[in-house]
Amino acid sequence: MDERPEPDERLAPAARGLWTLEILAGGLVATLIAFAVRGPLRDQDGLLHTLGTVGPWLVLLGVVVAAIAIPALRLARWRWRLDDDELDLRHGTITEIRTIVPVARIQHVDLRRSLWAQLVGTAAVVVHTAAGTNEIPALTNGEAARVRDRLAGLIRTPDDL
Repeated sequence: MDERPEPDERLAPAARGLWTLEILAGGLVATLIAFAVRGPLRDQDGLLHTLGTVGPWLVLLGVVVAAIAIPALRLARWRWRLDDDELDLRHGTITEIRTIVPVARIQHVDLRRSLWAQLVGTAAVVVHTAAGTNEIPALTNGEAARVRDRLAGLIRTPDDL
């Protein structure tokens, strides 16, 4: 029995910047909320007072650590491969996830560019099957368009031609 080859295509290097922006945006909201509740908590006694004093700084520290570590780990772990029969995805920051999507099961393909992705010049290829969606995030715009077009060509049925 032939063993399936490991996916070897990488995401765009800008993926790291994209994920850093996303973490910092969410972290900004969390930090603002932590500082907003800081005052009422500091008026309390005991543990609540301590949380009001150090809590917002711990949130800020967590955001900074996450913004440095998580994008680097995600970029290092993400791989994908597309051939005539399947789309093979391998990813996961801590737990490795390997997804094989048979091309014959793909119903349609989207190209998605969020605000953050537009800022760093990347796009995601989203494939839809009856079972759900999968995506290759953070490809360069040109590569994303090529992958989308190749998938669109592969999923045409003989009736479409």
